[in-house]
Amino acid sequence: MKILHTSDWHIGQKLHGHDRDEEFQLLFNWLHQQIQDEGIDVLLISGDVFDVGFPSNSALKLYYQFLTSLIGSSCRQVIITGGNHDYISTLEAPADVLSALNIQVIGGAKETISDELIEVSINNELQCVVAAVPFLRDKDIREINASESYEEAKDAVNNGIVKHYQQLAEEAGKYTCPLIAMGHLYVQGASQSESERDIHIGNLAGLRVDSFPDKFDYVALGHIHRPQKFKDTIRYSGSPLPLSFSERKDNKQVIVLSVEGKKIVDIRDIKVPAFRKLIAFKGSFEEVSEQLTNYKGTSELEDWAEVMIEEQVLDTSIRAKFETLIEDVNKTDNQLLITKPSLRFINDNQLDDYEAVNSLADLSINDVFDNLLSAKKVHNQESVSETFAELMDDFFHQSENE
Repeated sequence: MKILHTSDWHIGQKLHGHDRDEEFQLLFNWLHQQIQDEGIDVLLISGDVFDVGFPSNSALKLYYQFLTSLIGSSCRQVIITGGNHDYISTLEAPADVLSALNIQVIGGAKETISDELIEVSINNELQCVVAAVPFLRDKDIREINASESYEEAKDAVNNGIVKHYQQLAEEAGKYTCPLIAMGHLYVQGASQSESERDIHIGNLAGLRVDSFPDKFDYVALGHIHRPQKFKDTIRYSGSPLPLSFSERKDNKQVIVLSVEGKKIVDIRDIKVPAFRKLIAFKGSFEEVSEQLTNYKGTSELEDWAEVMIEEQVLDTSIRAKFETLIEDVNKTDNQLLITKPSLRFINDNQLDDYEAVNSLADLSINDVFDNLLSAKKVHNQESVSETFAELMDDFFHQSENE
């Protein structure tokens, strides 16, 4: 039996205002082909299926088209868990329909923890058991104490997550087949990129890698977008597409487990092709202008570029040249689109207004609040920012439940 571990699809994500539906479609076409070529029996998706809680119709269409494309393929079972970007209601609304296709969805923690244990059988023979753990919110794992300190709250979250996995390991004690845990969380020491949205406490607390019970033969993690492993058996698959320019050099992948004789005998990764490249150009106006003029993309889709021009001395004429350069490059048929331009005059230590205006749409609410704190020179900025992030997290999860 073969199992494919992936996570952090973020269907519907826009990069600096640009739609990525074509990219997602090519990704799903490729993934479907890999499932067929590899003879994958089970697909695990460890959270952040969508980029936002209430995804667009086009994002939902991509999701359901891919799932239904697996009918008749080698894939006999799909297990999906919710991430911090996913709304439980969005994922679980069609759960009864999807279960008829042997697609199990665990959008949020279950009241009866054993409901998160999913048996995987082939030809009526039990092959493995999956502890399908979604992103665990405060209300799932601890009682809120208004008088507790921030450090006490972090410890309570950490202990609650550890206890959740320990209970699942105990519940699965009767099984002799491989036990695989899924999770959407931050493990201490994981390398992050710019695209991970902060989890107000869970992300800051971080679980120690030795906190997972030894009972688990493999831990299929999501949330961190860079693929990485702590042990051979504890891994982040990472996002299959680069979700920010900070991920442009990452080797995107999915992970395949082979189970034989009721043991995991092999774990390997498969590289995801780059359907478009994310590239960066940095230097003086003349240097970057030459690089852009000589560039010719060869990807299946148009490449996207981050352009960072740095000049030593303030020169207002460069602003006009800069805007003309961007316009000309984006009109040229060279398979390149500048999506993130910036201009900096180093000696004046300022960014040109061009970047400030164009990047506002790319900032999260927390980013805007942090910029406000910096502009107002607020004391204890880190503590105030953490409190605001927690309030926003509570607000959005309340909105989901109403």
